[in-house]
Amino acid sequence: MKKMPKALHTRVNNLIYAFTYTYNPNKYLKAAYHLDYEKKTYRQTELTKVLVDAIVHFALTPSEFEKLNKSKDIGEMNRTAWSRISKAKKNKKGDYGELLLYLILTIYHDSPKFVTKVKLRSTNKEQIKGFDCAHFTIENNEVILWLGEAKFHKNFSSAFADAKKSIEEHFQHEYLADEISILNTNIEVDEGFDLEKLKAAITGKALDKLKIKVPILLTYDSAAISKNFDIDAQFNSDLESELLKHNKKIETTIFNTTIKVELVFLLFPLHSVDNMKTELEAIENILR
Repeated sequence: MKKMPKALHTRVNNLIYAFTYTYNPNKYLKAAYHLDYEKKTYRQTELTKVLVDAIVHFALTPSEFEKLNKSKDIGEMNRTAWSRISKAKKNKKGDYGELLLYLILTIYHDSPKFVTKVKLRSTNKEQIKGFDCAHFTIENNEVILWLGEAKFHKNFSSAFADAKKSIEEHFQHEYLADEISILNTNIEVDEGFDLEKLKAAITGKALDKLKIKVPILLTYDSAAISKNFDIDAQFNSDLESELLKHNKKIETTIFNTTIKVELVFLLFPLHSVDNMKTELEAIENILR
């Protein structure tokens, strides 16, 4: 299994911070993340740069990365990776959120991908079908599948509504059976122990016996972030109040699924989602 390069891992750790606050988890697990400030400016442009550097790890399989890296053809490596990103306009494209979700799961939840979902679509004019990620962990010697959703929106309510719709669609028996069948034939983990454990956990197993966590990344334009200029007591208080309000909406929502899963909400407030999408689209147009 190819690990995240140490330098990239360090950059992410020095940019994205888990936010610690007190809440009653009740039905659903939650985590929150934020950036820091530099010269009173929220470091979104730096996050854009990190996402661009991570694209080759997100969009290439481990074997593809090793082959292209060995050839030292960095240009071809980047072109191949970007060729798998949807050509949809920024506000119609899910790839940027899926890339951010990939980073969060890989680094903060020690959950590597086992299928490169962007490689599976037949044309880059369409969005990724099915789950936005296919990751896994091994906990207490048991495989846990992480099959989740990324909603890279500027409005929390719309992100949450879209996530609810996707979860309720994807965790019905027939839909999940089709998705597991596709994932099972595209497993790319290349360490023997993980590969065998993973295949054994998926192949021929009853769907309601699978252990599944559903990470749900929700971004939004944050008032708390916009009115602060540093990570201090006021920032912590404002952001906690904002997150608790969103948590209440999450906790009072019922998700209608026929498959038992563990929902894990990952909230990522930003200064301006639209600005990030604009920056990413401009870079993509150059590198594609």
